[in-house]
Amino acid sequence: MTLYAVLAPPARTGSTGPESDRFCFVKEGFCWPAFTIAIPWFIWHRMWLVLVLYILVTAAVFALASRAPLPVAWTTMVLFGVLVGLEGNNLRRWTLERRGHRFVGVAGGDRRDEAEYRFFATWTAPQAPDETQKPTATRPFAPIPAGVGEIIGLFPSPGARS
Repeated sequence: MTLYAVLAPPARTGSTGPESDRFCFVKEGFCWPAFTIAIPWFIWHRMWLVLVLYILVTAAVFALASRAPLPVAWTTMVLFGVLVGLEGNNLRRWTLERRGHRFVGVAGGDRRDEAEYRFFATWTAPQAPDETQKPTATRPFAPIPAGVGEIIGLFPSPGARS
């Protein structure tokens, strides 16, 4: 099963909440298109900053590898391609977050459409706060009365001195 990070785009002006038809599902793991055809893949996903950095780093790696023997040069270029393949989806998610997308969850499935179905079957859109209800004051943590029950773990027993 493949995991996908789900990113919601920034809300458009006048919209009441996230538009689920614009959610982006970014696969976790190795990205074969980024490994094999990196430049067209970056262009397709409009990753312009990543594309410029990729071209600069590729030129530097190629310049360094051209001074080495042929097997070392090929190995260096292949390893750089593997690195791009390993980080391709992370770079895509980083680009989306720079554009204002926010992480809303994780979905899993054998294919992307199955992951989308599973995500939307359990996802509930955030609701606007109801302004008619008054907030109630609650205490986040209640003190533990001394001598009540045992505490499991490396903590001292209730009421013990440290």
